[in-house]
Amino acid sequence: MSEVIVTTATELEKFLDAAVDRAVSKVTQKRQLPILMTLKRTADELGVSYSTVYRASKIRGFPVNHDFGHAMVVSDQLLEWIKSRSNYDLVYNFGS
Repeated sequence: MSEVIVTTATELEKFLDAAVDRAVSKVTQKRQLPILMTLKRTADELGVSYSTVYRASKIRGFPVNHDFGHAMVVSDQLLEWIKSRSNYDLVYNFGS
């Protein structure tokens, strides 16, 4: 690790912004989901059983696609579907 000398608040802010950007980039690269996931991969990513995801795939509005011969979950729509069915807004947008 190299030493960094910061002399102004602006330099400190730029340094911290760059460090945060690098950290966020590393995390998002590691947790990048594919566009389509099998039901098994979806279960693994969510930390639930395959049967739970299979049952959820039968719920109207669950983002599952059967165009490729077997059920595939659309990952970005899955995240939105989960948010819409949870108290996400109540928790994260409280008072806004």
